[in-house]
This record gives sequence, C-alpha cells and structure tokens, in this order.
Amino acid sequence: MMLNDINKKWISYKQVYNLDSPVLVEELRFDAEEGTDSSFDITEMFSHHYVLHLNPKVHLYRSDYVDMVLWHEFTHLYDFLNQPFAYKVMRKIYLYMNTFSEYHASRRTIERTISLACPGEINPDKCLIPTAYKEISIRELVNNTLKHAELSQSWFKKHPSHQSFHIYLRYVMYLMGYASIFENKKDILRFCLTDLKESEELYLELFDIMEDKDFFKIVSHMDAIYEEAGL
Repeated sequence: MMLNDINKKWISYKQVYNLDSPVLVEELRFDAEEGTDSSFDITEMFSHHYVLHLNPKVHLYRSDYVDMVLWHEFTHLYDFLNQPFAYKVMRKIYLYMNTFSEYHASRRTIERTISLACPGEINPDKCLIPTAYKEISIRELVNNTLKHAELSQSWFKKHPSHQSFHIYLRYVMYLMGYASIFENKKDILRFCLTDLKESEELYLELFDIMEDKDFFKIVSHMDAIYEEAGL
C-alpha cells in the first residue's frame, strides 16, 4: 500500500462529501498499536502533520475491509478539519474527536459499506460486511462491538483513568454510529445501555445531541458523563 494510493482514495472521499481542503495524508506509518487497525494522532494533526498509522498486517487484510478502515479514518480527518473549536482548545477538540467523530466515522463507514454490500432493505442477519479476513452479519458486528465495550468497561472499572474510559467510550460511540442507520435505533441503544448498565437518559441524550450536530452541547454534556463515571 503506497501513500499515493491512499491519497487517491482520500481525494475521492473529499469529492463525495464536498470537502474543500488542500490537505493530503503526508505519511504512512505501519505502527498502529496492537489491536488497532488504523489511527490519526490528534497531537500530530494539531501540528498540521497528517500521518496515517496503520497496522503492520494491513497488507494481509481483505481489500474491501481496508476500504472500510480508510473510510473510517478519512471521516476523522474530515471532522478534524471541520471542527468548530479554536485550535488552542485542546480539551474540547479531544472530547469532540472521541465522541462525535467516532460516532460519525462509524455511521459513514457502515452506511457506505451497506450501500455497496446489500443495497435496499437492510436485513441485519443476511447483510454481510467484511472484517479483516472474513464476512460477518451486521447483527454480529453490533454484538461483537458490544462485547468489546463490555471488556473495556470491565478494564476501566479495574483500572479507572481518563485513558481507559476513552477506550470504553469509543466502543459506545461505535454502537451509536451503527445503530443510527436503523429505524429502531433507540431500541437498539437501550438494549446496549441496559447490557452495559449505563444511564439510559445520559447516553440517549448524548446520542440526540450528536444527531443534531450540536458540537458545543456535546462537550458540556460530557461533564455529566465523566461525573457519572467517577472521573
């Protein structure tokens, strides 16, 4: 995988979402943390360095899954370039990127993947989407993500910190992004929140705020979620 190939896909992404920006991915590094397929580092982007970190095994992945991974990361880059906060307000942007942008990236990626894999009515058991080495149903995707959320929640409870909570929160945002494409999205989220024993009111309100793209409310609402988490 070459940098030029990545930027061709990024330019295509910008065209789809009408993003008027000269920014390109300037470097690829095959050094993503274990268990991570890809990432942009917010601190690097703050310095106007747009480095895409990829898993060293990415060349072994299915090509359609790599496209999913890239679409997800491109949405993070899109969101950072469009973020509504002053660049000096690190905390606000960090919360925005770890909440709305994770939800947004998951939503855009699943929407695109489903439109390619199974256009028309979505059957969560029959619509198959790619993972690194095989295909799974959308229901399996949601269930697997919920399991990861449970594991990261358990780790947070044993090792409470902002970092461990962010990891847990990321999976909750993935769930919100996946659920958002369904008509019964609130029912799906209630099921997940009940399983995680989370405050339905707090998280469903956050979901509504993100759907409304009320970025400043997202940041202020997170204070209540952190307080609920004991942070």
